[in-house]
Amino acid sequence: MKVLSLHSLGHDAGVSYFEDGVLRFSIEAERLSRVKHDGRVDDALQHVLRAAPVNPDEVDLIAVSTPFSHALLGLPDLDAALAAINSGALHHRTTSTLLGRPVDCVIVTHEVSHAALAAHYAGHSEGCVVLVNEGRGQITRSSLFRIEQGMLRWLEKDPLPWYGNGFGWSALGYLFGFGKSPSVAGKVMALGGYGQPRADVRDLLLGVRPDVMADPAAAEATYDDLSGRPQFARDFQTMADAIATFQTLFTEQVYQLLARHTGVPAGVDVALGGGCALNIVANAELRSRLGRDIAIPPACGDSGHSIGAGVYAMHYVLGQRVEPFDVYVNGRAEAAGDSAAALTSAGLRPVAYDGGAAAQVLAGGGVVAFLEGAAEVGPRALGHRSLLGDPSAEGMRKRLSEELKRREWFRPLGAVIREDRFAELFPGQPVSPYMLFNYDVREGLFAQARHVDGTSRLQTLTRAAHPRLFDLLGEFEQLTGTAALINTSLNGPGRAIAQSSRDMIDDFGGQDVDLFVAGDVMAYRAGVR
Repeated sequence: MKVLSLHSLGHDAGVSYFEDGVLRFSIEAERLSRVKHDGRVDDALQHVLRAAPVNPDEVDLIAVSTPFSHALLGLPDLDAALAAINSGALHHRTTSTLLGRPVDCVIVTHEVSHAALAAHYAGHSEGCVVLVNEGRGQITRSSLFRIEQGMLRWLEKDPLPWYGNGFGWSALGYLFGFGKSPSVAGKVMALGGYGQPRADVRDLLLGVRPDVMADPAAAEATYDDLSGRPQFARDFQTMADAIATFQTLFTEQVYQLLARHTGVPAGVDVALGGGCALNIVANAELRSRLGRDIAIPPACGDSGHSIGAGVYAMHYVLGQRVEPFDVYVNGRAEAAGDSAAALTSAGLRPVAYDGGAAAQVLAGGGVVAFLEGAAEVGPRALGHRSLLGDPSAEGMRKRLSEELKRREWFRPLGAVIREDRFAELFPGQPVSPYMLFNYDVREGLFAQARHVDGTSRLQTLTRAAHPRLFDLLGEFEQLTGTAALINTSLNGPGRAIAQSSRDMIDDFGGQDVDLFVAGDVMAYRAGVR
């Protein structure tokens, strides 16, 4: 069974390809265009057809998440498909002429695509509770699912109030002048670490009309009301306190919902999907208070739809097992010759990769741009498209975040640490392979990756997952005594994460980066060595 799966409309478009339940290839549109959250799927589709390679005549099934491009899919029953999806159906089965001939097609409702991917990371376990929480889905902003008798059942639609879902984060970002980009929520969350919850702000948030999510007039009236109040003024500390207050409300609402559905039996699995699953503060508290691990896909936002729609179609519609897949499946690994050519064209001198030399650069306070194999899926850098630095080096956070990436000064950086060393430094704490939880970090440890609230977003790494970076961490610790490295995404200001060595050079070739690593080759910046 060969399945072509798409997220074709909205933001974060992408295409994936499965063969007999194995994810063979996936690409996010933004990695090709370098336009963040790119919603144009055409180039990604052609890329998969060329690079996978996929023979269009051999594709047995097309899976697509909603919303979808009508013109692209060529459905014979468009009105019936839309009616079914908008009435709350989990999917609609039809045919598509996307590939120039009628092909069996499963239209997967937006929320269901998120849920299927999250459930996959929980092993599709019986009784698993899946919360999909986001800014806007097909018909909801939050949805609760449960796996019952091997099927995904939609338990509740919009069980969370506006301050318990992604709409609230987007609204708060807009209220404080951060705009409407899908990236806004992450920026806003970072501010909360500088604030303290306030009772008067809580009362005002709780007093907002409940129809604010559905009625544009109510939303506009609420904006006018709150923007005129001193509790929502745009000075830094006032904003930080308001966001800290909102974070506590948000986390409590999500916890109460999940606690109601997971109390009995105590062993039920929990999975999260949708963009709100990137909220590391809530994730860590939920995991602690629920007393169990939580399954979260690394591509829990809309960038995971092309994978999620395929998982749903195969597992829940066709009954075909989908194998676990690696996080490093976004595009193809770059050939060493191509990497060397890109470095040479920038006036650099590529040499064979030397982990000891790379560790020396980092130990000396240098910055390493690190590109390895196929890229990560989702928005987190997990060591294949990363900027690395010493978390103990004074000024490293500012150098990486503010100067190289030109991010807001208040945004923190995460770190990567070997799983064995994590177990020693954070005894009893569950691991975090996808950097989706935060941890309390004692003062003086990883100072440049420690947020003002005393926490850090950590990625725990095994040697099996990433041998080169695992060994580099060990060599770096031998030189410095520091067990982690700052790990932030490999992209310049305003650009999507680099996909190729050429992208890496375009973003950082003339910047304050000391060493460029691209798989089996590396090159020092001119004048470094």
